[in-house]
Amino acid sequence: MAGYSDAPFRLVCAELGADFTFTGLVSADGLARGVKKSEALLKRLDGEAPLGVQLFGANPEMFARSAAIAEIAGASFVDLNFGCPVKKVVRKNGGAALMRDLDLMERVARAVIAAVSLPVTAKIRSGWTAEERNFREAALMLAACGIAAITLHPRPRSQGFSGTAHWEEIGLLRESLSIPVIANGDIKSVADYREVTRITGVTSVMIGRGALGNPFIFREIKDSMEGIPPRPGTPAERLDALERHLKLQVDHFGELSGIREMRKFYRWYLRSFEGAKRYRPALTSLETYTEVAEIIPRMREEIEENGRGAAQIAS
Repeated sequence: MAGYSDAPFRLVCAELGADFTFTGLVSADGLARGVKKSEALLKRLDGEAPLGVQLFGANPEMFARSAAIAEIAGASFVDLNFGCPVKKVVRKNGGAALMRDLDLMERVARAVIAAVSLPVTAKIRSGWTAEERNFREAALMLAACGIAAITLHPRPRSQGFSGTAHWEEIGLLRESLSIPVIANGDIKSVADYREVTRITGVTSVMIGRGALGNPFIFREIKDSMEGIPPRPGTPAERLDALERHLKLQVDHFGELSGIREMRKFYRWYLRSFEGAKRYRPALTSLETYTEVAEIIPRMREEIEENGRGAAQIAS
């Protein structure tokens, strides 16, 4: 979710039911050295859910320094990312690369836990390759260090995001640990939530790509937990969320940067919107808030027209 999990999107998700959120990947080295781009990732908005600052790197000392900075900045907890499969991260021995070096992973975990008074969590993968599935060994070591909770994305790094997540591995890990295990991977609907919790027995799930364009997934899952019919986002509600998100982006990043940052979200919000192709070129080329905001009422009118037409056909 690097590049997506910024403060405006996190706030939209929190308003629709997310219990806690994470920053995008923050370089431990960059934050410890005062790199402005890394520091900017710690900024949050009023109303956000409890926030975990997600750190990656390979230097225990830098991890410890950056975790202390995150605590001062108001983080609710610190999350150690040992699961990112992206080449530019693992090339620097970060993310899932540490699944190949559990000694270094342990030194990182102990250094961060000693540096802060906040809870420290960790995210891991099944292993480096399908043949090196050492998630249980890694998790037991992390729990012994004092990690408060572990998220497992049950794919090896070699699998990336292809194929399917092996949810049964999450269940095996939950049975092995006395600390909470959070399920992650391929949870994109209420049906997925119900199935992953049935298979694994976990009580917490992490949703990433499934929330893009559909932050209502958090509301739907909460409805399911409370035993009421899930309320998926209607087309009109999706436009409301898009409009809210756009305004937050502009307020947070400034007009030009906010407009440009928002462009990557449009294809997700408009996936199920009939006629999206007509509006997408303008949404991804206009550079003022007023121009972009004027398009949304036109899309809303089209939804209302389609709704009236459907009602007439039904009658």
